[in-house]
Amino acid sequence: MEKKMFTKSYDGFRRACGVPLRIVFAVLFAFLCCTTAHAQTSGRGNQVTVSGQVTEKATGQPLVGVSIRVKGGSDGVVSDASGAYKIQVPANSTLLFTYIGYSDLEEPIGNRSTISPQLETSDRALNEVVVVGYGSQQKRELTGSIASVSSRQLQDRAVVSFGEALAGQMAGVQVQQTSAAPGGGISLKIRGTGSITAGNQPLYVVDGVPLDNSVSSAGAQGGDIGDQSPVNPLASINPGDIQSIDVLKDASATSIYGSRGSNGVVLITTKQGAAGKSQISINASYGFQEIGKKVGIMTNQQYAQRQIDQRNTDWVRAGGQATDPNSVRSGPQFKIPDEFKNAASLPFTDWQDLLYRRAPMQNYQLSASGGTENARYYLSGNYQNQEGIVINSGFKKYAFRLNVDAKASEKVRVGFRLAPSYTNNRIATTGGIQDYGAVATTVMSVPGLYPSRNADGTYATSYTLHYDDGTAQNITYNNALAFGEGIKNTMNQFSTVGSMFTTVDIVKNLQFKTSINADFNTFSNNKFSPSFISVNPSFGRSYAATNISWINENTLTYDNSFAERHHVNVLVGLTEQKSSFNSTAVNANSFPNDLVPTLNAGIVTGGSSVRSQWTLLSLLSRATYNFDEKYFLTATFRRDGSSRFGSDNKWGNFPSASVGWRIGQEKFMADVAAVSELKLRASYGLIGNNQIPDYASVGLIYGSNYILGAGDGSIASGLAQGSLGNANLGWEKAKEVDLGLDLGLFQNRINLNVDYYNKLTSDLLLNVPVPLSTGYETALRNLGSLRNKGLEIALETRNVKTAKFTWTTNANISFNRNKVESLGAGGTPIIVANRAQENSLTHITQIGSPLGSYYGYIYDGVYNTTDEVNASAHLPNTYAGDAKFRDLNGDGQINDSDKTIIGNNLPKFTYGMTNSFNLGNFDFGFSLQGVQDVEVMNLTKRSAYRNNGTISVNYWRSPEEPGDGKTFGAGSSANNRTISSYLVDDASFLRIRNVTIGYRLGKVLNGSILKNARVYMNIQNLHTFTKYSGYNPEVNTTEGDPWISSALTPGIDYGTYPMARTIVFGLNLGF
Repeated sequence: MEKKMFTKSYDGFRRACGVPLRIVFAVLFAFLCCTTAHAQTSGRGNQVTVSGQVTEKATGQPLVGVSIRVKGGSDGVVSDASGAYKIQVPANSTLLFTYIGYSDLEEPIGNRSTISPQLETSDRALNEVVVVGYGSQQKRELTGSIASVSSRQLQDRAVVSFGEALAGQMAGVQVQQTSAAPGGGISLKIRGTGSITAGNQPLYVVDGVPLDNSVSSAGAQGGDIGDQSPVNPLASINPGDIQSIDVLKDASATSIYGSRGSNGVVLITTKQGAAGKSQISINASYGFQEIGKKVGIMTNQQYAQRQIDQRNTDWVRAGGQATDPNSVRSGPQFKIPDEFKNAASLPFTDWQDLLYRRAPMQNYQLSASGGTENARYYLSGNYQNQEGIVINSGFKKYAFRLNVDAKASEKVRVGFRLAPSYTNNRIATTGGIQDYGAVATTVMSVPGLYPSRNADGTYATSYTLHYDDGTAQNITYNNALAFGEGIKNTMNQFSTVGSMFTTVDIVKNLQFKTSINADFNTFSNNKFSPSFISVNPSFGRSYAATNISWINENTLTYDNSFAERHHVNVLVGLTEQKSSFNSTAVNANSFPNDLVPTLNAGIVTGGSSVRSQWTLLSLLSRATYNFDEKYFLTATFRRDGSSRFGSDNKWGNFPSASVGWRIGQEKFMADVAAVSELKLRASYGLIGNNQIPDYASVGLIYGSNYILGAGDGSIASGLAQGSLGNANLGWEKAKEVDLGLDLGLFQNRINLNVDYYNKLTSDLLLNVPVPLSTGYETALRNLGSLRNKGLEIALETRNVKTAKFTWTTNANISFNRNKVESLGAGGTPIIVANRAQENSLTHITQIGSPLGSYYGYIYDGVYNTTDEVNASAHLPNTYAGDAKFRDLNGDGQINDSDKTIIGNNLPKFTYGMTNSFNLGNFDFGFSLQGVQDVEVMNLTKRSAYRNNGTISVNYWRSPEEPGDGKTFGAGSSANNRTISSYLVDDASFLRIRNVTIGYRLGKVLNGSILKNARVYMNIQNLHTFTKYSGYNPEVNTTEGDPWISSALTPGIDYGTYPMARTIVFGLNLGF
């Protein structure tokens, strides 16, 4: 089937192009060979060698990674760790110095052999180079919406993944740490949630290679509730290797990636070598993590009093009196134990202190770069070891990178990129149902009165209560310490991203580039649950997967200026990608003991294997026109063919167009001295989302067994179709309008960027009911639509700039509104439960409301008296002190008709701010991240209110002691656990995300082998200002634990991994 699907895609591509693909590649190869041969015979002409040092004008500090090339040419070098460079160029030419965040500088060579320029930041908003799909542009030329972050903004951060460092840095980009566990997942959403079933994560492209996350997502298959810590595919990338990150946000910028551009594109550019003497850099840091916030836990006395009140209340509801002695109470659940009468004198077990620890972390990086004019290299190695704040969790990473660039001749350049990495992740099960070993949920449920260990040192799982009538009761409970220490869950991943490319200057202004890229991943997960786990005791699982993706890309670029005022850039390309995935899973149980956790010690109970493949064939093009540096036009078109979609709908077209007008360059603005830059932008485009299972469009066949006869139980194996195919299944399509304003004031000391966008995603992929006559209940169809619209504002100011002191501020705020427009024929709402609460519906998706809104009763406080209960609508078995729910339709009953939307996990706005200070050799900076008017469904309150959470200390006791009037009483009423707005908490927060202070050693290094040195301290997640009662308001979202959250069930806190405060001390050395 895989071969047949690929053949169909190939044939479709051949029909679209008009010629066989092999002919196209043959022509390109012949052309390349001829051009190379011709290029090798070309002479170099008169050459001169120029060298020098590039520094920052304001501080005199050397600038690392500055691009130096001949104006109008493409060959060049990069400044080294001390800012030095050396380049051989034609005589009487002009050198062009460019660096992200600084003004371009042109220096005519003349008779000079030494040129040491000083770069300024005054025209930063206009001249900084921004990476776009398959190329780069200066920011002043952009007509699309792109946000950028440089390596300076990532350095020294105490993070595993660079994604963590992006939080609060860019307008329209919401970064959430879906798991705070070491190496845990990152959710990066660009301009809201745009899909229900096809994924909401952007496309990541590293040095031109699109990353395939199939292994990571597949690794979460087949696990237990709450045992998944989503793997972060970005954790294998060393942040120290990154030169810049550019996020493509609107359709004009992303349509060059066609069917993968709907959720935005993140372009990651890594560092390159510089010509000259080899430079060695060492970066080392060591520190620790600690829990940022503990939840409130009752003391023994508080817990005992609540239990006394609960037993008395239940006894009264059973017909007794609260003053009755134990001797007349009919069951142990009604009796008052002796332990509760003197609880304050009994030992208290602080379960949080047992489970959460101060955990060390260390990070070391060694890099070397250098080369000659004809060959440059960058080589790095990184080791990171991070212990988790939850016991038995941790993350190790070994990452390497080799980037090589060389000149084969004056017209031919070749390059090589290789980045292998290995990660080892020890995972603690924190969220989900206690019985599966979820430690965070258990910590908030088991009272401190119960011990963690028995007298003989074994794990305690029961506690005996004694009564004054001579009876006793044995209470069994889940031991959080046993869960944390006993469950073994490890994930290992080996990844290699590689690329080889050749660039040929065919003729003047015409360049051809071809590349072969590979993304290789192997992934393994081994889990063992010991005998004391309630669900699946003595259970083991082994899972292994491999994913290989090959990509060939070929582009022709024509770039030319003519008649002084016209500039044209035209790009055409042909790409092919093929990805193969294989996985195997084996389960075993009935282990004789907990000493040997490997599967051979148990009885194998089942297994499965998966093999799949998908292909993508594409034609792409982009044309940009610039007249007089004032008027800009960009048109993009991509045609994709994918094997993932139906046989009648393999191909999709993705066009876009955008315009820009630099009003500030008009003559009528010449006298407006305050305005340095004023540009209007507008764009419209169509983009797609292809993140669906590989064979969703075809009817899949599964193994099916049948028992023959009625006596001997013979089993016949066979095959049966398990799903309906859909020959018309296609992409989710997004049409987006973007209007932008770029404003620079006072010589660009103040820069303002404003974007308004309106994106309509249609043809949503939904499982819809089908006639039972088909033999199936549902089938996947393209139905429904979803709209995101919003406003993004980014502000950059250079508040103070002197020779010795600088102060800059970057701030952003983003507003997004999400609304479901349609849900197919009939528009029936989708009401679902997350998998950890399958018996309780928690979310609704309906037309006119945000996607995945919380669904339940409106909580109206507490019934204070029995008369109040009798006089109003209530659920069956409701008593004074129980939860009160609102009768929305006024029919005198509380039932499903009274359930409604009770909140959602989509914030009204997000914001961030970064301040950076430099005073002499000192540097200081801090960044803030905020999310406002967002809500979380805190399901841990369903357990905490009954047992040990201080959130329920001020509860209803009697009509005369109603407590705070909001917290129901201690009675054992199932109604109090009903899904309602009581469980929905305000999760707005403002977080001090990062604080860094550093000192650079200056003149003391003159003449030494050590060229530069810096010591620093960094604090990550210093403090979070929030009213949220749980560990972390930034809980599992649509990309979090698949057992708890999805696009239809976002924002569930069912025992999230606590956020850690991290403090590290570091040292940067350059030789």
